Amino acid sequence: MTARESKGPRLFVSSGRFFITPSPGSTLMLDEADSHYIADVLRLKQGDAVEVGDPLSGVVGQCHISSIADQVTVTLDNLIPATNSLLPRLTLLSALCKGQRNDQICDWATELGCSEIIFWQATRSVVRLKDAGDAEHKQNRLAKIAHAAAQQSKQARPPAVRVTLSLEEALNRLETIVSTQGLRLVCSLTERTRALPEALATHQSTPEVTIAIGPEGDLTSDEESLLTSRGFLAVSLGPNVLRSELAAVTALATTRMLTLRSR
Repeated sequence: MTARESKGPRLFVSSGRFFITPSPGSTLMLDEADSHYIADVLRLKQGDAVEVGDPLSGVVGQCHISSIADQVTVTLDNLIPATNSLLPRLTLLSALCKGQRNDQICDWATELGCSEIIFWQATRSVVRLKDAGDAEHKQNRLAKIAHAAAQQSKQARPPAVRVTLSLEEALNRLETIVSTQGLRLVCSLTERTRALPEALATHQSTPEVTIAIGPEGDLTSDEESLLTSRGFLAVSLGPNVLRSELAAVTALATTRMLTLRSR
């Protein structure tokens, strides 16, 4: 994306952020869904300010609406380069849950800044996937939820969302995106595990944190053994047994808060 020259300082108050693949020039066209949201939900007008994010680079463009039709066009005024976050990269491995709990986990994990969210079918998951096509259908739906949550919370880019048929498949995906130098944690109900804050305190300089959460019926011993064999440390979220979606948001929020403090 390229920006036109600024004609002087200007107060920029964005009415929303939208993700778009960059194209040459300073005029960009939004897709029909974003155009509908701008015109019919936000009821923005020509000249109103919006932000456009490049989901690949994390660069954000400050824009104004140049025309409103079936597809809204915006003119790029200024570019904000992608910055290196002071926080470590955050990845969530979440066992599939029943009902709308996966939607909640995806939404909250996005707002808390996860770069990647990997759902997997656990032995005790109530939700059962028929095949790879079923997994892809659920993945596409959850990716839309993450996309909307990233827009609402003004993330630099939406997280990648994957739905896998097994823990082994999820871990194989993890190996392609996360280095072995990062901290890997699995929230466990096993007695005598160390508390999450303690584990984070001893790994303050880690560049990446991956957190694994089990299903409603908890992890099986085989699943927990597989995770520990792949470098995961068992941690506790406290004496109470939390629902999977609450365990996920508690672990992610605690990690974000404590890693921010330490940097």
